[in-house]
Amino acid sequence: EESHSMSHYSRFTFLFVLLFAQETLLADEPIFSGPQVGEKLPPLNVKGVYGDLADKDIELAAALATDPELLIFFHERTRPAYGLTNMMMKYAASRKKDGLKSSVIYLTDDATETRDWLGRVKRNMNPNVIHAISPDGLEGPGSYGLNRNVALTVLVAKDGKVTANFALIQPSIQSDGPKILKAIVDATGGGKIPTVADLGGGRYSGQARMKARGGKS
Repeated sequence: EESHSMSHYSRFTFLFVLLFAQETLLADEPIFSGPQVGEKLPPLNVKGVYGDLADKDIELAAALATDPELLIFFHERTRPAYGLTNMMMKYAASRKKDGLKSSVIYLTDDATETRDWLGRVKRNMNPNVIHAISPDGLEGPGSYGLNRNVALTVLVAKDGKVTANFALIQPSIQSDGPKILKAIVDATGGGKIPTVADLGGGRYSGQARMKARGGKS
């Protein structure tokens, strides 16, 4: 009986270790979304949201683009995604003089509702970058191969090719912000990399006035 009990315990322990190992491997698997480093940016056609670009068709990633670009695909309307996006766009606007073109592209299955929401939060958005809605729904443009299971896909590009790609399931200003800032600085000719504190990271991480509806954008 004791031997049988020990055998049962051993099987249980083995199964537990096996499940733990599988979860660890899955957690360590890389997450892919969008064109990878070294790949060309496909054409990207969207509709503008604010100002002179409101409701206008825009091509954000031209085939022969040479300027550095920052593209943030906003998959899921959450506070962390909102805070990180706003902080990155604040810095990106300061690098406009270095030729950086910066855009946030909202992916949504309800463009009208998303446009209304963007109208309500307009005062929190940086007016010196482009905000646009993808006409291709939650999946985004097929040529970009975006992963709808992430909250943000952040692409930095130069000379029409991706130089950095960040597929973020749980965006974090503290852990993801410095990496993205470095990628922007590298693409725009170098210089001092600002810290999260320099950009008021605490304020952005606490920015909670957005109104999420079912996690959709």
